Amino acid sequence: MSAFRAIYRIWVSILTAAVVLQIFFAGAGAFDTADKVSSEGAVVDESSFEDSFGAHIGLGYLIFLGTLVLLLVSFGTRDRKRIYRSLGVVGLLVVQILLAWTGGAVPYFFGGLHPLNAFLILGFLGSITYREWKTKEEGAETAPATVPPAT
Repeated sequence: MSAFRAIYRIWVSILTAAVVLQIFFAGAGAFDTADKVSSEGAVVDESSFEDSFGAHIGLGYLIFLGTLVLLLVSFGTRDRKRIYRSLGVVGLLVVQILLAWTGGAVPYFFGGLHPLNAFLILGFLGSITYREWKTKEEGAETAPATVPPAT
């Protein structure tokens, strides 16, 4: 079980870093699209748009797959709290993907929920990561001391 907990701690840290990179890719895609609009005369077709957001879209699906791996690893830890937290992350990612798919087909203000949910995901993963590393440090501090030899 401790091996699964170590894997869980490292994997959730990787996912947290990936979400930060994902937010970077969203900003880069937005500014690339804005640059295309200003330089190409306000016409951005779907292909051009997808070129700008390709890294963001691709990494998003990888993050989702990574959260499924996190859920599987959490089952190995046999800790109910870790399993529930992992289920929560998977749930937020499902919502994120649904918001991305429907963002263009609903009133524009619903599209604003996609980046807000991204920050919820980042906050939740960040809090899990913090908790995992803090628990590791506390476990090291409270480890039983070795008994000195009797004299």
